[in-house]
Amino acid sequence: MTVNLTDRMKAWIEAMGSHLCVATPEGVPFVVLGRYAKVTGNDEVAFALAADEANVIAPVLSKNPRVAFGVSRQGGIRAPYQFKGTGELLRSGSVFDTVAAQAKEEKGIDAESVLLVRLTELYCTKPGYEAGQRLDGMSPEELDAWERQRWKDVPRKRD
Repeated sequence: MTVNLTDRMKAWIEAMGSHLCVATPEGVPFVVLGRYAKVTGNDEVAFALAADEANVIAPVLSKNPRVAFGVSRQGGIRAPYQFKGTGELLRSGSVFDTVAAQAKEEKGIDAESVLLVRLTELYCTKPGYEAGQRLDGMSPEELDAWERQRWKDVPRKRD
């Protein structure tokens, strides 16, 4: 399915960062914090990773490229979504250069690599009857309207 991030989702991802989860083919999870995130398209998010963060997930991604993430900090409550897709670790190229430079400038992160996630699934994680509802089948207009009925806030970027 196609994932269409709303402007609000993009703001929460970029302002708060995310917890990134990968798993071995046997199902053993590994989680790192994506402290710097940049939405690079309506269905694509790039995370700048320091060497220690990349080293945790690189061996797992080579066997299973599936990545899931949720917004960190208060975003887990105010932006209750689980994003899923396929990940690729970039160590060069224009996306790497741009995201690594921005992460260094904005957060002081020395990015050894950039995890580029191409989104394929989107779920609501809001407690209650909507928990687990799959949202990636909605058109951009439907998703925007669905979200506007529930939340109005958009975060400011924090250091």
